[in-house]
Amino acid sequence: MFCSRCGRFCYDDEDVSSEAKRRFEAFQADHDDVLSLPSDMRSSVFKILLKNGGEKEYESVLAYFGEATDNAERKHVLASLGHAPDKKLKERTLEWTTSGAVKLQDFFYAMGSVGRSNKEGREISWAFYKSNFERLSGMVGKGSPSLMDACIVSCAGAFCSKEKADEIEAFFKENPLPKSARKISQLIESMRTNAAFLEMLQKSELGNASFWESL
Repeated sequence: MFCSRCGRFCYDDEDVSSEAKRRFEAFQADHDDVLSLPSDMRSSVFKILLKNGGEKEYESVLAYFGEATDNAERKHVLASLGHAPDKKLKERTLEWTTSGAVKLQDFFYAMGSVGRSNKEGREISWAFYKSNFERLSGMVGKGSPSLMDACIVSCAGAFCSKEKADEIEAFFKENPLPKSARKISQLIESMRTNAAFLEMLQKSELGNASFWESL
């Protein structure tokens, strides 16, 4: 059974990769084949396929967004697309999800898939948010403040450093969002707390390779 940990920690294992590919191909042939790919495994299988693939696999997963019969299924695609390793595909995901092709209440899911995909994804999503700040603000418009909150967390919430917390804080001082002020403050505080905890761990014996080699 595939789980989120497979997609994160052992996606490049040959057996895991080949099994995910087999299940996806069976699902492509028949979307009603829930035995090959149950709904609760789809995000994990999509991510494994994308992480081990390229544009062809990206196009295959993206195509399912238009073929899916309900919103819950489309969210599997949104939560997965950003895990494609190629920088251009990550950037394409961000452009696509903010193009109007995705419902306003759902577009941030794909942004989060980029932001939480890896170290490069974090930088790409935050850079996209900064350079598209006015456009994103216009998209959300008079909608619920929770949409902008979700967008900010999706694009900036995966960092764990005091320097990045300072950078994000400075950006929102120059570009204030009064309705999201509380969420921004919480995000920055959490980031600094996590950074301090990480620094403590790095200074402990857990930060030494010899500790792990001795286990």
